Parts: sequence; structure tokens; C-alpha cells
Amino acid sequence: MDQTVPTDVTSKEYKEWRVSNLEGSSLTEIHMVLSTVLLSYWCWKCKTAADYHRSPKDFNGRSWSRFVFECVVFLAPMSLALTGRFLYPTLVALVATSLYYRWKIPDAPYRHDKWAPDPRAVAYDESYVEGRITPKPYLSIYRAEMMLLTCFCILAVDFNVFPLRFAKVETFGTSIMDLGVGSFVFSAGVVGIKPFLPRRVKEKLVTATLGHQLKAGVWTALPLLVLGASRLLLTESVDYQKHVSEYGTHWNFFFTLGFLPVFVPIGLCLYSDLRVTSTALLVLYQCLYSLTPFGTWLENAERSDLLSANREGVFSFVGYLSMFLMGMSLGKEILPDAPTFKARRMRLVTVLGVWTTAAISLFLADFVCMVEPSRRFANAPYCFWVAGFNSFMLWMFMMIEEDIDSKLPPHLSRSGRPVGYDVPLILEAVNMNSLTTFLVANLLTGATNMFTETLLCDTAKAYTILAAYVALFMLPALLLYRAGLRIR
Repeated sequence: MDQTVPTDVTSKEYKEWRVSNLEGSSLTEIHMVLSTVLLSYWCWKCKTAADYHRSPKDFNGRSWSRFVFECVVFLAPMSLALTGRFLYPTLVALVATSLYYRWKIPDAPYRHDKWAPDPRAVAYDESYVEGRITPKPYLSIYRAEMMLLTCFCILAVDFNVFPLRFAKVETFGTSIMDLGVGSFVFSAGVVGIKPFLPRRVKEKLVTATLGHQLKAGVWTALPLLVLGASRLLLTESVDYQKHVSEYGTHWNFFFTLGFLPVFVPIGLCLYSDLRVTSTALLVLYQCLYSLTPFGTWLENAERSDLLSANREGVFSFVGYLSMFLMGMSLGKEILPDAPTFKARRMRLVTVLGVWTTAAISLFLADFVCMVEPSRRFANAPYCFWVAGFNSFMLWMFMMIEEDIDSKLPPHLSRSGRPVGYDVPLILEAVNMNSLTTFLVANLLTGATNMFTETLLCDTAKAYTILAAYVALFMLPALLLYRAGLRIR
């Protein structure tokens, strides 16, 4: 980044300069910071299980004390790590606390006859219903934590307490916010496969036709496209700061999200294997970028017409579509209920295989072909990095859940668990209305930047504003959850 601070510029121009030409951070640092997300879940899961085993009848997963603990264990470490403060003490504290509560969880009941069927497997197999999709706690927590991470960063980056090496890079490189954008799309793809799966209707398994899928895709896309157009009009009318090389002159992330549901049914119609479709699309896009003049035009073209002015948003959509399809392919494997207890455990191998494949692909693209990841153009190394990171995170979430839940009595292996045992309140509320939470966070970010000179805030004031911001963008989700309402 050019360290020469410009003079005689407006606040808007200075903010745009500040986030330009950034080079990002190392993969090691990024993954260490984001490991707090995983460790927070491990800590919460261990304490919840320890509390339940200590007094099953008195366990209350929705008490005020539990709510405060959830805020402390999920929000505080994330805030400290993402602002580059106390990372190592935070990691040590989370690991030590998790190990302490893990030690307090009693072992599963001893099985005297090792050759007898596992009671948990019997209870699980008997409750299986083909075509039914029950909530997966590890998936809900994973998506909610990715959402919290994204929402926190979009405002935190406007304060000096947020290290600029975590902000989005200009063209090539890796950063936490780059990974957050991709994770948002990938996690949406994991659950986006649900409308395309066979479902049970009147004791029959039915699959939606292409016409119904396209219709549903259009209805899903319309609110997002309206939000994208509204954001464009608002930012232009109030002269809000805009990093043009991020998505283009007029394009924004809501447009990318909006067009995904429309193109997905078309991709499924062309070929049913999502792994093949996503990989072929990504390889074709990368070959055009690397082996033809298209790549030079994409990086250096003048913004002389509508297409060239928005080339980053338009053509990176190909990469994001591939990433979304990768998420859908993983969701197709883990979202439906497994028919047997053994098949449920084998999903750990499936997810680990996805991570291994993505990691090898990233290695080949980055270190052998010498193509760096680029969020700006959503190229192949970037997509493989996002897919690898998210599949590994999901695998770890599944491992933690499998380890802790193995201590439960057999009759609680699939159902009958107390409220608040599987998913914490704040994450369940965010996951229930994730798009609403994201929209509120964007509105609050805009309002904060319009009425506050964020770069002039000292550390104490910045943390105070960020704490209030987190509370405010989570409040609608909590109120909607309490009322039992799901918007989007």
C-alpha cells in the first residue's frame, strides 16, 4: 500500500484511499484468527454438556445467565481477534476453558456386551424417515458464526482499531474479509440445495420440476435485486464512499447474491453432478483469464461503458456461481438425514475428502501454476481456498458435535434433547433470519459512517460504537426469534 497520505481531500476520498492497494495477510495468520470461531463453539459445547450432565432436570438453555455466557464466548473473542488484539491470550483462554469443561463431562454409560448393537445406533436407525431433513446443529452454528464474522467486519474496517491487512486486497492476495465474502456465498450454497432435494409429501417422495425451480429462484432473487438497486441509489444520492475496483462502478454484492438463485436451476439442468459442473465452469473461466487477452482486459480496461465499468462484478459472478455450486454439492451430501448411524458418521469422511480435494487444487493452482487467489475476480485459487476452508471448518464442527454428543444417553442420540442444548440462542436467532441480519448490519454501517467520523475515534470510542453496533444488528433477529417469525 502506498504510504503517502493524500492532502486536501474530503473524508470520503480519504476513506476510499485508505482501503485501496492493500496486500492482505498470510494464510497462517488468517486461519489462526478465524480459529477463534471454532474454539468458541468448542468451549460453548463443552460447558453446555457439562452443565446438562451435572443437573439434567434443572438445565435451562434459555436462561439469562446462558445468554450472557453465549455473548461472552462467541462475540468477545471474535471482536478481539478481528481487531488484532490479544489473539494468543484469547486462543489460550478458549482452549484452557474448553479442556476444563471437557474434562467435567462424564463418560458415556459403559457397555458390558461389546458385541451387542450400539443403543445409540438402534435409536437412530429406528427414527429414520426417508426424505426428511432435520436441523443439523453444527450447520446452523457454522452459518451463524460466518454471518456474525461478516457483519462485524463491514463496519470494523472503517475504524483504526481494525488492521488493514485484514481488509479486502486490491487484486491478488488473501485476507480475512476476502475469505468472509466467499464463505458467505459458500455457506448459502450448502443450504441452497434444500429446494432441489426430494421431499416427502403425503407419504410420497417428490422432486420439484425445472419450472418450479426457476420460479422459486426468481422469487428468491427479486428481494435481493431490489436491495442491490436500492443500495446503488442510496450510495449515489448521499455520495457515500465506494471502492470501485471491488465490484465495479454500479455493481454490488446484493446483485451477485440475487442472480445466483436464477442461474443455479439452469446449471442443474445442464448436468446433475454439481461437482463436475462447478469444476468445469471454474476451470473454463480460469483458462480464459490466464491464457487469453481477456485477463489483461479484466485487470486494466478503462471504464468506458457499462460492461467495462462493472467488469469485476459481472465476471466474478462466474467464480461465485461455481463456489455456490460447490457449496450445494457439499450440502447434498450432509443436509438430508443419513439412513443409518454408520452412514451419519461416514459423512465425516465425505467432508474431509472435499477439504482434501480443495486443498490439493489450491496447492496446484497457487504453487505449481503460480496463480494467486483473487477475490476481485473470484478466480480458481480463490474459490478452492474458500471451499477448502469452509469444508474443513464444517468437518471440525461435525467432529466436536460427534465427540460431545457421544457422551449423551442413548435415548437422546437423535431427539428429546432440552432446548438450548444443541444451538445457542444468539446463533439460532441469527441463522433463522440471516438475510435480515445482514441487511440491518449494512444499514447500520451506512448510518454510522454518515454521522460519525470513524477514523477520528480513539480505541475506547471505537470499541463502544462496535459493541453498540453488534447489539443493534442482532436485536431484530432476537426479537423475530422470540416471536417465532422467519422473514429471510
